[in-house]
Amino acid sequence: MRRWKQAILGLIVCGTAATVAAVPQRQAGDVVWVALADLRPTQSGVAYEQINYRLAQYQNSRERLFSDLCRNAGWGKSVRFSAESTPGDTQSYQCSNAYKKQRNLSALKTAVSGPNNQLYLTDGHHTFSAFYDMPGGGADLKVPVYIDKIYQTKDLNTFWQQVEQDGNAWLFDAAGQRIHFQQIPKQLGRMQLQNDPFRAALYFLRDSVWAKPKPAIPYVEFYWAQHLKQQAHLKFPGYYSAAEYLQWLERIYHYIANLNGQSVIFDNYKAADLGWQGGLHFEKLDQLLCRRDHTRLGVGKLGLALQHRGMPVQCDSRQYLSNNLLSTGLSQLPVPLNADKSVNVLIEIAAGSIDKWQQQKANPLLLEWEEQNGTARKINYLPYPVNYGILPNTLSAKEYGGDGDPLDVLLLGGALTPGTLSKARIIGIMKMLDNGEQDDKLLAVPLTGVFSDIFDLSDLQQNFPSVEVSLQLWFEHYKGSSAQVSVLSFDNAAAAMAILKASLNTSSGCDVFCEKNQH
Repeated sequence: MRRWKQAILGLIVCGTAATVAAVPQRQAGDVVWVALADLRPTQSGVAYEQINYRLAQYQNSRERLFSDLCRNAGWGKSVRFSAESTPGDTQSYQCSNAYKKQRNLSALKTAVSGPNNQLYLTDGHHTFSAFYDMPGGGADLKVPVYIDKIYQTKDLNTFWQQVEQDGNAWLFDAAGQRIHFQQIPKQLGRMQLQNDPFRAALYFLRDSVWAKPKPAIPYVEFYWAQHLKQQAHLKFPGYYSAAEYLQWLERIYHYIANLNGQSVIFDNYKAADLGWQGGLHFEKLDQLLCRRDHTRLGVGKLGLALQHRGMPVQCDSRQYLSNNLLSTGLSQLPVPLNADKSVNVLIEIAAGSIDKWQQQKANPLLLEWEEQNGTARKINYLPYPVNYGILPNTLSAKEYGGDGDPLDVLLLGGALTPGTLSKARIIGIMKMLDNGEQDDKLLAVPLTGVFSDIFDLSDLQQNFPSVEVSLQLWFEHYKGSSAQVSVLSFDNAAAAMAILKASLNTSSGCDVFCEKNQH
């Protein structure tokens, strides 16, 4: 019995020792490997578009993914990997400089240790959120972090006070409102952290109108973002079109550029303290959606981020050949109707524009600025309320009540650049007379954005009842009182598709395509 009791006591002692040993005794300056799920955020929001850009890069390049894993482990960007390599298996890829030179500790993300030995991430919320959200990543993915400080207090209130005082926490939500530390999410990733579009704006505008100050100031982007949120004219427009998003960035760009170094931005920080550069440096702004140089064309940083969100971004070779001539960048005109019943709309006039562009009859791959009395025509009225375009390779035949030109399309949604080719869905038709001649306009919606759930005219009437009235008023008045333009009626998607199919039968470029779409 005594031996049995001694054995039990020994197990208890060993178990207790094992439990104590299992609790890591960390010190400031340690590098520890920890699962992403075990890192608590110290801020409530991140810039989703910054994360989306990184995820788009990983989707396009596995080398970039593994290179980032090596770089954030302090071993540089050079890496060797295979088709079987996975982020969670560090033995499946090799950081080329690992253990060949001293680890670059400055490349590691930092964390602090708080009550109950909990680790709190103080740098790297965007990088690790991308690791959390990427395929092969997730809560169990282990990453190395540098322990920046050990907080000895066991009281959470005292801990958060000290962390914020040290500049290692941002206790504001994405709207800029003060929050309690208990409102900070417990996990990383976009499903947990809030989206702060103003923080994203600072990311995309970095090194153009502002640059990170040296020495670094923690949360400098949030300081700028907090200031921008207070400017009513810089209100975020939402994610409806890439062009609209870029226009918002341009407004922010000009606002920051027109500040001066002594402008107070946040707390006691002035613009010069937070990296304000002053002046206009358009080079990087011009490359955000599409990158162009003398040899190649590609999607830019912002373009990749918005594409990953699901927004259409088209980068092509269209260019202004003169003030009155625009190349669409197309080598041939596309078919008007796709197999999924979507249509390809060639944009002639952007929503919000007063410039009257049109397809050139002599060269359908070019747009020309329509002339009136020898000068480029501008609408002497409110700007176009919608994108105005055509369905290439269609013919609105006069025997069907048309005008002998390609079918006109009114595409609802954010502004699209003239020459852009946009996939859309036909939802109806606006029947109208222009000086006694029939001049019907097909109504269409983009496949993404605020109107993407509209499938028929009845949906539009129910969800956006004022659109029909707005279109009728605009088209009946934009040419002035001397013109006789009248909107007769609106009809549904079936009526519009019937006219589209009739235009395919009469189009000179129809050929085999029409045979495939007779049904």
